[in-house]
This record gives sequence, structure tokens and C-alpha cells, in this order.
Amino acid sequence: MAKFLLAILVVLLVAGGMGAFFVHSGRLPVAATTPADLVDRIAMTAKFEAVRRGGNGLQVVLPTDAASIARGREHYIENCLPCHGGPGVKPAEFAQGMNPGPPDIDGALQNYTDAQLFWVIKNGLRATGMPAFGVNHKDDEIAAIAAFVRRTRHLTPEERKELAAAAPHEDHHHEGEGEAAPHDHGEGEPHHHH
Repeated sequence: MAKFLLAILVVLLVAGGMGAFFVHSGRLPVAATTPADLVDRIAMTAKFEAVRRGGNGLQVVLPTDAASIARGREHYIENCLPCHGGPGVKPAEFAQGMNPGPPDIDGALQNYTDAQLFWVIKNGLRATGMPAFGVNHKDDEIAAIAAFVRRTRHLTPEERKELAAAAPHEDHHHEGEGEAAPHDHGEGEPHHHH
């Protein structure tokens, strides 16, 4: 029995040493363009379990009144729409480069319980780009955001149009079309893009 326990200890020490070498030598791929791998699978499992645990025991009642839903919509447009998009609204261009990508509002977000959704909005998710809105939003504002997220599946065509109209429109890839020529900076003076 002692030899068996010693073998387990040696395996754990070797695995730990290899893991430490891998991390501290800079060999752990951290670029957002890295395809999904074992690290991502472990992180996603940890995230789902942490969200489940974080939402357990929370007593959250999402508001249903029109004023709260409207307030949640405004907060969503300002803070969430660029990453998550909305019904008929694509996320902002930069969200395409996020890894992991933000979930669609009509997709995985709807699988969370109200308490889990509230917990994620309030606490954020480390290393995902999801900020913690609890640092600058009150619980009733967070509940209103969650209530709006829940309501998105039932938006009318007119509400979807309003949401799309509120989304920022990116057209910077069309520089030079109909614009004045760049300023002449003189010889030897670098031209800086702002």
C-alpha cells in the first residue's frame, strides 16, 4: 500500500512540475486566436460549475413591469449589446476576436436560471471579457438587465428594429471613401492615425 501511495505522489509531483514548467515557460497558448483545446474545456467546465454554484441559494425575482424592462433595455444597449448582440443585431466587430466568444442573448444565456443570470451580470466571469457590473450597478439595475435578457425572445418586430437602431454602426473599414485626403504632415514628420 505504501508503494502505491508513493507512486501516486510521484505521478502528482511530476505532473505538477510539468504543468508549472508549461505555464512559467510561456508555452501555454494564450492568444485569442488559439483554437479551442484542453485548457478551454477545463475552463468552460469550471465556469459552468462556478455559475451554477454562484446562483445556488440566491433568491432573485426579476421585475416584470414595463419601467424596469425599459431600464434594463437601456443598460443592455449601453453595456451588453456590443458583445452579445441582440435579436436581429450582430455584436460589434471586436467581439469576433474574443475567445471565448460572448454567448448570443438568444442562445446559451437563456439556459441560465434567473439567479445564475443575475450572478453572472453582477460578478462577471474572469478571463472571458465579461465584466462585473456589481461594482457600479445596484442590484435592482442588474435585475432589470436580467429581466430584459429574458424578454428578448418575445420582442416585437418593432422592438427589434428599435434595438437594431440603437446599436453602434461600425463603418471604419470604409476609410477613404468620400473622405478628404489625409493632412500633409511634411517631410520627416510621421503620420499618426487616431
